[in-house]
Amino acid sequence: MRSLAFAVVAVTSLFALPQDPVGPDTLKRAQQLARTGPQHEMLARLVGTWDVEVRTMLPGQPERTERGALAAKTMLGGRYVALYFDLKLQGRVSEAVQILGYDNLSGQYTASWRDDHSTWAVECLGVAALARAPQQQLRGRLRDVGSPDGRPFRLALTLPEAGGDTATALIYDTLDGAEYLLQAQQWSRR
Repeated sequence: MRSLAFAVVAVTSLFALPQDPVGPDTLKRAQQLARTGPQHEMLARLVGTWDVEVRTMLPGQPERTERGALAAKTMLGGRYVALYFDLKLQGRVSEAVQILGYDNLSGQYTASWRDDHSTWAVECLGVAALARAPQQQLRGRLRDVGSPDGRPFRLALTLPEAGGDTATALIYDTLDGAEYLLQAQQWSRR
């Protein structure tokens, strides 16, 4: 019985430990970095429901235009925006979630994508084109069955202006070392 009580205390203590070593300056800095700011407010402009038009341009194939919708909401006190996609791509319904954020620690925007066509995530990060511009250039490695280690890709995300009702997402892939526009998404607020 004593060993069970010790195990409970040990596990509980682990969850009570702070993320970073505690010191007065460290704790104060961590609290400052945990606050939301103008970048988070800019991402929150996506909150709501959107119609999505997706144009896909695969090399050697005719361009496809497909449609769907997304619903966006803030999470974790406005630190992130979760985009829930329902798209019809190549005749199949596709469900996906993308989480957008701004990392105060690194000073970069972040994006994480997951969908029902895979079991892995696609991550990217980057800075705004200008200090407070609504366009971000995020870079990462696009992983798939053909390249499990990934290849460079870029997400150019243009957020709506304050009160605006359009946004765009351009996805650039790499083929034979050259970047090309793979997909253009136009989002229109409902």
